Order: sequence, then C-alpha cells, then structure tokens
Amino acid sequence: IIFFLIIIVFLFKTGNVFSDGNIFYVDNIIVKNNNSQNKEKLLNKAFTQGFEKLIKRILLKKDHKFVLQTSVEEVKKMVSTYQIQDSQDLKKSNELKVNLSFDRERMNNFFYSKGISYADISKTSLVLFPVLVEKNDLYLFSDNYFFKNWNIDEKEKNNEFVDYILPVENLEDIQFIENNKNKLESINPKNMLSNYDIDNYMFLVIKIFEKKINIFLKGAFSDNNIVKNFDIYNPNDNDGKVDLKNSIKIIKDEINEIWKSQNLIDNRIPSFLTITADIKKQDDLLKVQMVLKDIELVENFYVLELTKNYAKIRIKYLGKIDKIKNKFYKRGIKLDNIDNKWLVSLL
Repeated sequence: IIFFLIIIVFLFKTGNVFSDGNIFYVDNIIVKNNNSQNKEKLLNKAFTQGFEKLIKRILLKKDHKFVLQTSVEEVKKMVSTYQIQDSQDLKKSNELKVNLSFDRERMNNFFYSKGISYADISKTSLVLFPVLVEKNDLYLFSDNYFFKNWNIDEKEKNNEFVDYILPVENLEDIQFIENNKNKLESINPKNMLSNYDIDNYMFLVIKIFEKKINIFLKGAFSDNNIVKNFDIYNPNDNDGKVDLKNSIKIIKDEINEIWKSQNLIDNRIPSFLTITADIKKQDDLLKVQMVLKDIELVENFYVLELTKNYAKIRIKYLGKIDKIKNKFYKRGIKLDNIDNKWLVSLL
C-alpha cells in the first residue's frame, strides 16, 4: 500500500526535466572576453549566441531572421539553466565557455506566439551515394570530388545533424550505374542502399555545367520518400566557375532542411493519449514514468487509474503518434494499439 501511495504522489502530475538529450540544450558556447568585460555582459553574449545556435538547429531557414530579432532580455527569460565550464577569473581569462538549457514550456509559448513550428531532431545516420557527372562522364568513387571530400572537414562534421555513411566501392554498383547513366534520375536508390541496415538513404546526382551545378536528390528520410532538384550558382566568382567545396556545404544545408521539415512540431495543436501499463514487477510503473519524463514531446502526464495489475496514464504531447511510439521504443518500451486501446509493455 505504501509503495503504491508513493507512486501516486510521484506520478500524479509531472513534466519533463533537464537532460542532456533535450533539444533545448546548447553546449560549448564560446564567448571571447574582449576589454575585460564583466560577467553580466559576457553571459548576455553567451545567451544570445546560444539562442542563435538553437534557432538555426531547430527552425527552418525561412524563420531564422524573424526569430533572431528577439532581444537579449527576452532570451534571458527563456534560459532555465546555465553552466560555466572551467570557471576562472573572468578578468584574466580570454574566453568563456558556457552550456545553456532553455526552458521547454517558455520556448513552446514563444514559438506559439510567433506562429512557428520547430523540429524535434536528434543526430541521425544517412547513407549517401554521390554521383558526379561532368561533360557526359561519370565519376563514382576515387575520381569523384564529392565522394572523396564529403566527410573531410572534421570541424564541420561535428556540427552536423546528419552522420553521413558513404557506400563501399563495389563492381555491382558501378555496373548498375553505368547501365543507367542516361536515366540516373529514374534509379530507385533503395535497390542499392537499403542493404546498409540504415533507414535513411539518399542518391545524389551532381551535374557540373559551366556556370552552375545541378543537384538531384532522391531517397528516404524519416520513412518519407524524398525527391528534390535545385541549382547552385557562384555569383561572386568573376570567371563564373562554381566552388566545389562550398557546394558540399550548400548541399548539406539542403539535406538538413529536409531532415528538419520531416520532424516539425506544431505546438499550437497538442494531442492527448491514454495508455495502459501492465504492472508485472514492482518497478515497472516507475520505469514507464522515467521514460515519459525523458521524452521532450511529452508536456505532462498523470495517473487516471491505478491497481496492482495495471495503471492508466493520461499524456499530453506534441507531434505525431508515430514519433512518440519511436521514442518509447528507443527507450525499451513498446506502444501498441490493440482494440482501440494503447498498451505499453517493457521490452
């Protein structure tokens, strides 16, 4: 009886707490300490930089400029926690390194007031097969600039949302692409890339012309089929030639936008879900509770009914139900709809 009373008190109403995995956490913000600035000015700079870093990570490009006009005073109100790394005498230190956590509820209210959706994203893996076409010649692996240089910038790689996996060179792929070189856009990339045991994959056709590069993307991202075609120009180059290194960055930015667009959350429309959790062991309910606390999309939850065999829990969440199911599964809990009832079971 005492055990269940403790659970009722602990679970009656709760929400998410700070965790390293939450999307509103921004780390390694480095602020230069010029002219021996005081702590308040340095922290204001860190809050502004952290907010900018967060916005560029979870919002689509079209919303950046509008949101980044937010004043530092308003940004400070949304900061829930900050940590100064390797704290020293600020007057002697050349820089300040800060970790920030923005309050989830305040951020949701902020985006709600702006009418903006944000992306609930975490780093993911994607198999990418870049094919270079220049003057009707195909370049696939060793002679392909994009294949050789895609992951070469380690600093940039650490800041990406996507961990790119390049395919292993094999004769079958070479022969298949050679046989279809006149209809590359018609190739089904699943036939080549699905055997890497990674859900996300992209076939990339890069055609170089005199003054532009044409990019064709085709693949699957977040269980959705993706097809996109765009051009890259280099107006700053006097001779009209495109910058291949910068083109890689532009293509990655486009892929990041696709990744975000597939994971947008409309926080103006929360959803509700009632789940039934079987209690087979003494700590089963506590495990479910810890998972709910860890999922950023869950705004709050409370116990509707509790017996020695099961518990019914009411959840308020943002986003799509498939996203919630996936987050449960990654944390060792299976969520199924059986006879119009949502049941959870520990894996």
